[in-house]
Amino acid sequence: MANNVIGQFRDEAQETVTEVTKDVKDAVGEMIEQGVQFAVAPQLTPQQMQQKQQEEQKKEADRQKQLNYTRKWLSDLKMAQQKVAAENKQKEEQRLQAQKQEEQVVEMRKEEKKKKPLNPAIAYAGKVEFKRGVGG
Repeated sequence: MANNVIGQFRDEAQETVTEVTKDVKDAVGEMIEQGVQFAVAPQLTPQQMQQKQQEEQKKEADRQKQLNYTRKWLSDLKMAQQKVAAENKQKEEQRLQAQKQEEQVVEMRKEEKKKKPLNPAIAYAGKVEFKRGVGG
C-alpha cells in the first residue's frame, strides 16, 4: 500500500512539474515575442499611444465588470444552495418529528389497551364454548 501511495505521489509530482515547465516556457516565449515586437515595431505617436491606452483601459473595465458579474452569480448560487439545504434539513426534521409523534400515538394506544379493564361479559361474548365430552 505504501508503494502505491509513493507511486501516486510521484505521478502527481511529475504531472505538476510538467505543467509548471510548460507554463514557464509559454511565459518566456511570450516575453521574447513581445521584446522582438517592441524592437521591430515602429514607435507609436503620442495619439496612438493614448488610443492604445484607452483601449486597454476599456478592456480592463470590461474584464472587471465580467469578474464582478461572475462573483455575484457565484454568490447568488451559493446562497440558493444554502437555502435549499436549509429547507431540506427543515423538511427532514419535520418528517422525523411526525414519525416520532406517530410512534408515540401507537405506543399510547397500546398502553391504553393494556390498562383498559375488560368486561368479562364483553370479553367472552361471541366465543364458542367447547364441550369435550365427559368431565370436560
